[in-house]
Amino acid sequence: MIVRDRLPLKRIWPQAWKRLLVLLIFDCTVAAAYSIFHHRWISLNGLPIAPLASALTIFLAFRTNAAYGRWWEARQLWGQLVNTSRALAVQFLTMLDDETEDQHRVPLRNTLVLHHITFTHALRCHLRKQTALPEVRTFLGEQAARELSVYKNLPAGLVLRMGSLLRQARNEGMLDSYRWAAINENLTVLTNIQGACERIKNTPLPRQFDYLPRVLVNAFCWLLPLGLVEDLGLMTPIASVLISFTFIAADLMSREISNPFENTIHDTPMTSLSRAIELNLREQMEEIDRERAWTGIAKHRRVRPISDVQPVDGFVF
Repeated sequence: MIVRDRLPLKRIWPQAWKRLLVLLIFDCTVAAAYSIFHHRWISLNGLPIAPLASALTIFLAFRTNAAYGRWWEARQLWGQLVNTSRALAVQFLTMLDDETEDQHRVPLRNTLVLHHITFTHALRCHLRKQTALPEVRTFLGEQAARELSVYKNLPAGLVLRMGSLLRQARNEGMLDSYRWAAINENLTVLTNIQGACERIKNTPLPRQFDYLPRVLVNAFCWLLPLGLVEDLGLMTPIASVLISFTFIAADLMSREISNPFENTIHDTPMTSLSRAIELNLREQMEEIDRERAWTGIAKHRRVRPISDVQPVDGFVF
C-alpha cells in the first residue's frame, strides 16, 4: 500500500511508456502529414472529442469504483481481523484456567495465541499463493509444520487445530460451556473473514470490465490526434500524449487495485497488518505471564525481535 504523499512517475511510467511512445510516433506522423505535407484529408475535425472523452470518463469511473470497492472491502476485512485477533487473544489468555508450575511447558493459553498468530501469517501467504510453512516452524515448531503440511488450505487447518485444543480444554475442565461458546463465536468470525478474502481473490472482475476499457481507451487515443490536428497543428503531439496519458493512467490504476491480494504496491498491506497482530498478541502474552509469575522459556520469546514493519520508499506490504 502507498503511504507517501505523492506517487512517483517512475511507478507508472514502466507500464505506460511503450503505449505512449507508439502514440507519440503516430501523433507526430499525423501532425507532419497535415502541417508540413498538407494532407488535409487526414483531419477529422468534426469528431466529437469532448463527448467521447466524457463518455469514456464515465465508463472508466464506473470500473474504477468497482475496483476500489474490492480494494476497500479487502482492507475492511483485514481491519476486522485485527480487532477479532485482539479480542480472541484476550479470551485465550484470561478465560482458560491453565496454570502450570512446569517452566518447560508452554501453557495452553499461549499455545492457542501462537496458533492464532500463525493463522494470520498463513492467511497472508495463502492469499498471495506463498508458502507459510516457515511461519509455522517459527511459532509452532517442526513437528507442527510436518502435521500441517498435508493441508492445501493451511489457515483452515489452523482454525481446526485451535478448535481441537479448545475442545480438549473443555473436556479437561479448563473451560466452561459459556466461555467455550464465546470463543467459538470468534473462531467462526475468523472463518468468515477468510472466506470473504478468498471470494475476492478467486472472483476477479468480469472480463468485459477488463477488456472493454482498454479497447475503448486505445481507440480514443488513436482517434484523438486526428480530431485535434486541424486546430493545433504541430502542437498536436504534446496535447494528444498528455490527454492519452490521463486515460491510460486511469485504466492502469483501476486494473491494479482490482486485485488487492497480489503483493504489489497497491496491495492490502497484509505483511504489515499480520506483523502488527503478532506484536500485539505477543505483548499480551508477556503481560499475562508476568501477572501469573510464569517464567518459563516460551516459544514466543525465542522467535524473533518485537519490532514493527517500517515503510520502504513510501510503501508498506
